[in-house]
Amino acid sequence: MAETPSFRLKGSLVTLSILKPLNTDLPAIEAGLEQRVSQAPALFDRAPLLIDLADLPAGTPLDLPELKALVARHGFVPVAVRGGGEAMATQAAALGLGVLGDGRLPVDPPPPPPPAADTAPPASDTPPESQAPTTRLVTEPVRSGQQVYSPGDLIVLAGVSPGAELLAEGHIHVYGPLRGRALAGLRGNTQARIYCRALEAELIAVAGCFQVAEDIDPSLHGRPSQVYLDGEDLVTAAL
Repeated sequence: MAETPSFRLKGSLVTLSILKPLNTDLPAIEAGLEQRVSQAPALFDRAPLLIDLADLPAGTPLDLPELKALVARHGFVPVAVRGGGEAMATQAAALGLGVLGDGRLPVDPPPPPPPAADTAPPASDTPPESQAPTTRLVTEPVRSGQQVYSPGDLIVLAGVSPGAELLAEGHIHVYGPLRGRALAGLRGNTQARIYCRALEAELIAVAGCFQVAEDIDPSLHGRPSQVYLDGEDLVTAAL
C-alpha cells in the first residue's frame, strides 16, 4: 500500500511589500515608516516584507538586526534580504531571514492597456448563472469612514470622501473624485489597475505596492488618472 505523503513542496510567486533603504539613518527610516503605516494600518498588518539593499552604496555599514526589529515593531514580518553583498547575506541568514539574489525575483510583464469602453466582454462557455459575481457597483458617494470591498472589480459612480476605503481583488473604477484610499489587486493580482476621474487620494495601492499622497505626482492632482504596476514600481499616469 502506497504511503500517503505528509506534505507538498511547491514553487510559487507571491506579493511582498519591499522596503528599500536609501541610507542607514534608522531613526529617519522609522519615522517615515510610522507615518505611512498610520495611513493604512490594515494594509501592512503582518505583511511579509523584503528588505532590498540594492540602492545602498556598496560597503555602506547597516545595522541589519536593528532594521529587522524596527520593521517588526510596525507590524511587518521581515522574511528576506536582497542585495548588500555576501557579508549582509551572512548576517541575514544568522537572523533567520531568507536571501534573494536579483535573479530570483522575475519582473512582471507590462500590464495590458485599459479596454476600450465599447469592447464587449469575451464569450464564456460557463453558463451565467454558475459564474460568481466579479463586479460590485456602487451608485452612492462613499462617505468618510466607510469601507467598500469587492471580490472582483469595483465600480463607484460617485465620489469617494477622505477617510473612505475601497478594496478590490480586481480593478477599481471611480467616476468621481477619489479622495480616500483605494487598494486594488488585493490577492496579488499584479494586472489590476485603478482608474478615477479626479486623483486626490490619500493612498493608492496595487497588489501591495503603494504610494501615499505625498508620493503621488502632484501634476496629476485633480486630473483623470490611472494607477498600475510596471514591474515592481507603482505608476500613476494621466488618462
